[in-house]
Amino acid sequence: MIKLDNTLLLGHRGARSEALENTLFGFEHAYGLQAQGLSGVEFDVQLTADGHLVIFHDETLQRLCGLQSRVDQLSLIEIQRQLQSGHKIITLDMLAQSMTCPSANFSRSDIPKASVTGTTVTTKTRKSKISLPALTQFTHIELEIKTHDRTNYAKLIQALIRYLVDTPLASLPIVLTTFDVQLLAQLQCNKVLANIPRGLLVRTPQSMALAPNTALQLGCTQLGIHYPLITQSIIQNAHRYGLPVSAWTVNDIEIAKKLVKWQVDVIITDIPTQLL
Repeated sequence: MIKLDNTLLLGHRGARSEALENTLFGFEHAYGLQAQGLSGVEFDVQLTADGHLVIFHDETLQRLCGLQSRVDQLSLIEIQRQLQSGHKIITLDMLAQSMTCPSANFSRSDIPKASVTGTTVTTKTRKSKISLPALTQFTHIELEIKTHDRTNYAKLIQALIRYLVDTPLASLPIVLTTFDVQLLAQLQCNKVLANIPRGLLVRTPQSMALAPNTALQLGCTQLGIHYPLITQSIIQNAHRYGLPVSAWTVNDIEIAKKLVKWQVDVIITDIPTQLL
């Protein structure tokens, strides 16, 4: 447990080491930590072959589903035939539906319940209904948009509009984050999406040097930095530009304490229960 002061704590992909990542059950687990001080969650979306946005991190289904196919090669129906430790791969609109109509379309017996030993997530079955009304109580949600060299940007932009504009998700405190400066430039120029806050993600020392200027030029409102790159001076410099800093992915309590002392704005972690 650490004293967070003014730093927000987010669960990475829900709460990755405590419940299966990027699943409704994982989000439900994270929402249960709000009373202890969890401020929000981070999760990933990427485009299917037929233009849907699935909440999934990896470029292929190999690690979680045992299928080598890429997400962008498959239709939503093909993807949802696969289960990840018994959990369905969900879309952004399924998340929206769970907000407006709790338990609708998601009630089923034998929903796997996760338990954790060390960093290994295991599951057992339970009878339950998924309900996520607490999603609306979070103060910060980071939605990372995954892209690659095959990304169809026009299709991606249309999908983001369809899922995020005039839907229940529009009311949430979402920041769209990505490493992709081309996508950030297109979001900045899009009249419909430009008002949604955006964050530039940084993972290399080379990109770190120009990150504040790049973020400002692209109209970003925050920087998301791989935590080993972060120093106190980097945080102070970002703050001089008016850019909050989000540190990912921090699973060491002493490092988290140091980042809080340096006044980092957000810490993203796989192990929120151990830091709260």
